[in-house]
Amino acid sequence: MRIAIIAALALAGCQTTQPGIVVKEVRVPVPVECLPAEQIPAEPPLVADDLTGNAAADLPIVAASAILLRSWGQTMHGALTACAPSP
Repeated sequence: MRIAIIAALALAGCQTTQPGIVVKEVRVPVPVECLPAEQIPAEPPLVADDLTGNAAADLPIVAASAILLRSWGQTMHGALTACAPSP
């Protein structure tokens, strides 16, 4: 009889209202290299030091720089678009 009472008291102590351990899968974003560093195009050179202050002489310099910057920007846009996740 004593064993039954002791067992009942021991088992009563095991009851709890707290939740048990819950295992959940959590997805964590991990950065992945999309474009190798050696394939990133170099930024075109600055032309500020080449400018003279004479608009007629500076126009071809600025125009050539603008064309280079536009081309570089289009290349960078293409690389970024390729790396972006699809919607």
